[in-house]
Amino acid sequence: MRYRSIDLNLLIVLDALLDDPSVTRVANRLNVGQPAISAMLARLREHFGDPLLIQEGRKLVLSPVALELKPAVQAWLERARALTSAKPGFDPSRAERRFAIACSEIVAGFLLPIVSARLAKEAPGVTINVRTFSAFREARTPAVEALERQGLDFVVLPALFTSADHPRRPLLSAPYRCLVWRGNRDVFGSRRKTATLDEATFYALPHIVPTLLDGSVVTIESDDALIHRAQRERVVRTEHLLAIPFAMAGTPLIATLPSFVAERFAAREPELRVVDCPIALPPLAEVVQWQQARENDPAYVWFRDVLLDCASEMTPGI
Repeated sequence: MRYRSIDLNLLIVLDALLDDPSVTRVANRLNVGQPAISAMLARLREHFGDPLLIQEGRKLVLSPVALELKPAVQAWLERARALTSAKPGFDPSRAERRFAIACSEIVAGFLLPIVSARLAKEAPGVTINVRTFSAFREARTPAVEALERQGLDFVVLPALFTSADHPRRPLLSAPYRCLVWRGNRDVFGSRRKTATLDEATFYALPHIVPTLLDGSVVTIESDDALIHRAQRERVVRTEHLLAIPFAMAGTPLIATLPSFVAERFAAREPELRVVDCPIALPPLAEVVQWQQARENDPAYVWFRDVLLDCASEMTPGI
């Protein structure tokens, strides 16, 4: 391929000579010495096997080959200018892209519907493939397993399970609150109006807790409070987070959940009430993490910001 034998920078000189066939004027125009322009013209003549500029009277004119080359050289340089001045970007409205994300059922059930609505409006060609976090639960570092070995784009999980080798940002933070049946007299009293859930009652009543497929508790922060100090036989475990409100009606069960989850469940089920948790628990704190190699990928930056915006929308004021 003959283009490999030519310094492509010579085409800039050729373009100038084709526009104004004067070595002296081109030297002045490009701020280069005349001997240097003459040397470049000699290399161009050797490459194309043609004089390119020929003497006609007291001036130089373009040869037939040069006249044939002129539009091609101009077009090439125009493309080169467009390429070098272009700034990589991502147009979500026109993009066809799929992002794979691993997350808990809380994130899948409460955050991703908001994300999907945003995508439908702003990026109809962008889709998401959701993997359950439990698939990587046995891995020592689930983020590494998901991002490096499985090739997923994003993970959302507690900071405890993230990797120091990949960038991350805080995504969700929310305090825990308790969800109870409104007929629970141990909490509301005989009049069922004033909630009096104290620490003793909290530990005395049976609990329902969401778990992963291996039986481990989803809400890591509340594991000690709900499992180790409560009576194990009075703990109901379920892999199905969204089934919790249906299982609670008419029972003395307590569910300790992130505030936005408890409040959403209570809004859907009029038989349930949200009360403050009587024990101190660290808030839910989940982060989003993505592949280090894609840190500057405009598409990744855009989708990460969508996740952050939607999480902020889901938990306003928290």
